[in-house]
Amino acid sequence: MEAVLLAAAIEHLHVSANGINFRVAVSGPENAPVILCLHGFPEGSMGWRPFMEVMPQARIYAPDLRGYPGTDQPRKGYDVFTLTDDIKALIEALKLNRPLLLTHDWGGAIGWIFAHRYSPLISRLVVVNCTHPKTLVRAVFHVTDWQTFRIPWVPFFELPWIPEAFIASSLGRKLLRWSFTSREGQKGTMNTAVVDEMVSRFQKASDMKPPIDYYRQMVSTHFTPSRRKKLYDVYETPITTPVTLVWGMEDGALSSKVAFKSGNDTRCEVEIRPLPGVGHFVDLEAPEKLAQEITRLL
Repeated sequence: MEAVLLAAAIEHLHVSANGINFRVAVSGPENAPVILCLHGFPEGSMGWRPFMEVMPQARIYAPDLRGYPGTDQPRKGYDVFTLTDDIKALIEALKLNRPLLLTHDWGGAIGWIFAHRYSPLISRLVVVNCTHPKTLVRAVFHVTDWQTFRIPWVPFFELPWIPEAFIASSLGRKLLRWSFTSREGQKGTMNTAVVDEMVSRFQKASDMKPPIDYYRQMVSTHFTPSRRKKLYDVYETPITTPVTLVWGMEDGALSSKVAFKSGNDTRCEVEIRPLPGVGHFVDLEAPEKLAQEITRLL
């Protein structure tokens, strides 16, 4: 494990876990309550930076997940079984004692499944704007609250090489930036400096392929009978750690009507905390509100 100090408040560790090297942003005093943050698509550890800045009272770890810039980009391992094993291995490598697991978007999907598999390793699961995967897939197939049509990029991402080549182009990066700024709950609240930093990382198709492979592997899992059975067997194990679902109510991509039924598939009670006037990227447009939600849980 190698530490590199990048700023007064945030340092980066380089950690070997589950066979690859992860970059992990770290902030806060070592003796403070511990939070492990899992970012969404197409963010990265820097997506948690605004939250880290308003939570100096916590020890926060935010890895760049498998395949994202800063962490190794292996050709394989983007299925949810490997991704959740990554988190288990990171907890062990970082020697974290039952951290609060704070997750958003794709990190939330990993968090839900991780909690089904490894609840004893965390003190609480907090999911921000991510429907339980089983709940979401059911809604997509049943067209519940138009959920099927709210996420049109999912079928596009099933195409080989074209999505990553397009997003890595100049026009594609502009569209990627727009996908952040157009989804803010209130105009002018998005942290555009962090958005610009995140978007600028995707200069080549190979930079974007691993994050898109998360989608490809999830779809493949659902259409491969043996893998689908394995995943749905995981869902049969109840989540035994407390669960809180924080929800930016202006999220147009993920229906709150669908998301608030997630407790039906966790086999446990889910506390729901709506945030009126906030969009999908809660971490980038309302870090103070998110900090209030987390502070009351520490």
